[in-house]
Amino acid sequence: MIRILVVDDDAVLNKTVCSFLNNSGFQATGVLSAEDGYEAMYNNLFEMIISDIMMPKVDGFEFAQTVRRVNKHIPILFMSAK
Repeated sequence: MIRILVVDDDAVLNKTVCSFLNNSGFQATGVLSAEDGYEAMYNNLFEMIISDIMMPKVDGFEFAQTVRRVNKHIPILFMSAK
């Protein structure tokens, strides 16, 4: 099963995306901040990341840059409500 990390500070949207992915045969884990995303990645192995762009403190682009320093090949999909 493909494990996907969903990083979005909007709790309702995060839950909606995770529910859709889980019902579609994926194993989605949702977190509400980039900091929580780093922690989730430290403790789990994910095959893909879906990240919001506009988040407080650490935005999606900065989050992706940090992830790329550790894993150059994991697919990162950005999403935004704007």
